[in-house]
Amino acid sequence: MHSFLCYDSAAADHDRLAVPAVFAEPALDLVARTGLPAAGRILDIGTGTGIAARLAIELAHPGTIVVGLDPSLEMLRVARSHDLLCLAVGSAPGLPYPDAAFDLVLANFVLSHLTSYRTALLDIVRVLRTGGKLGMTAWGASQNEFRELWQAVAEAFGDKEALHTATQAAVPWEDWFTDAGHLQEAFEDAGLIGVEMHSTQYTTRMTIADFLALRDNSIQARFMRQTLEGRQWEEFRQAVSAEFHRRFTNPIEYVRDAHIAIGARP
Repeated sequence: MHSFLCYDSAAADHDRLAVPAVFAEPALDLVARTGLPAAGRILDIGTGTGIAARLAIELAHPGTIVVGLDPSLEMLRVARSHDLLCLAVGSAPGLPYPDAAFDLVLANFVLSHLTSYRTALLDIVRVLRTGGKLGMTAWGASQNEFRELWQAVAEAFGDKEALHTATQAAVPWEDWFTDAGHLQEAFEDAGLIGVEMHSTQYTTRMTIADFLALRDNSIQARFMRQTLEGRQWEEFRQAVSAEFHRRFTNPIEYVRDAHIAIGARP
């Protein structure tokens, strides 16, 4: 695997910046909308540093077991620092659990990362008990001027096609699942029933420095850091910072839309 595809180096900043500003609110909506089983077993796939798992533990009935699963050891190490004790390395397909092992599976912005979402969904459904639920989130199609500016400066320093290819390698289905209909269709094709779709807008407010720190850990930035020669990476960072401070004032604020899909195993 190309090193830029590994999320280990992004774990600390992801937890410090991205989780509270970007991922916590959708995770809370996901957990709340799925409904938590009484003293059941919950699997959080692609748990990252564990925000959805932590919220599930906080809101669940006593006796509920919540397991966080992620391919990144560093993400799991940070998750453990938040007192998440049931953690495992892995991904879908290839879940290391028997059939019907869980009452609920959560996946917060995970499906777009999987090479074959169809095969992954079938494996996820396999580990759900009859009547068990799957809840997932996916980003919608909205864009904002801040991400567009960062992208424009990145393309001035790196090959546009290479940047696109790197993104596709990491999140091959991100564009596909911006359409809520595609997400619903994927759930139904996996055999899930009673599929519910909810779309919500989320507002993020942060400093320019924090936004750029987040972008430094994006797939494209990690690819650039790996492929640019000599001082080019630092020159890019200086250029994008200068352009942001020229055009925008602190703090910046933008809106992203997200879809929540919930289905049950018959």
